[in-house]
Amino acid sequence: MEDRKLIESAQRGDKDAFATLVQRYYRNIYSLAYRMTGNREDAMDVTQEVLLRAFRAIASFQPDKPFLPWIYRITWNICADRGRKIGRTPAEESIDDGNTGASRLPSAILGPDGEFERQETARVLRDAIDQLAEGYRELIILFHLEGLSIREISDVTDLKETVIKNRLYRGRQMLKKILEAGGLVWTV
Repeated sequence: MEDRKLIESAQRGDKDAFATLVQRYYRNIYSLAYRMTGNREDAMDVTQEVLLRAFRAIASFQPDKPFLPWIYRITWNICADRGRKIGRTPAEESIDDGNTGASRLPSAILGPDGEFERQETARVLRDAIDQLAEGYRELIILFHLEGLSIREISDVTDLKETVIKNRLYRGRQMLKKILEAGGLVWTV
């Protein structure tokens, strides 16, 4: 069933329709929350709060608009509010964290060396992104890791498209310097 029909059903009080939307977008919400908080526990808390707020506000959602930018907007706001209140929690290190940076990348069968290299590259990239200044880090995450368009990011953040493009350019330049300072060669 397409999102619009699910949303309209959820707006009429159909909890199963909302549950289907949750199943469809849970991974997207959690992924953005994790990337913005850098911590699984905080990401789970944010995800639950997003779902609760979305459930309460679904009646005011316009079904002709795309659902994902709306839910990302809620996630963005909650993460921003939490960040202002408690600061950003340091990123976790875990042996099974290797797949968090690859949620949008096509899977490929790699040997042990290739898999280690992929995980190490993902870790280094996450660490470099975490070093970006606030306002740049989030836009890099939304554009490059979550795959949102400039227009969708504008909808999520209320920033003008020209501001987003400018910050993405500057963020990439900062990221390049961070990676190069760590001995990595930047190639685009």
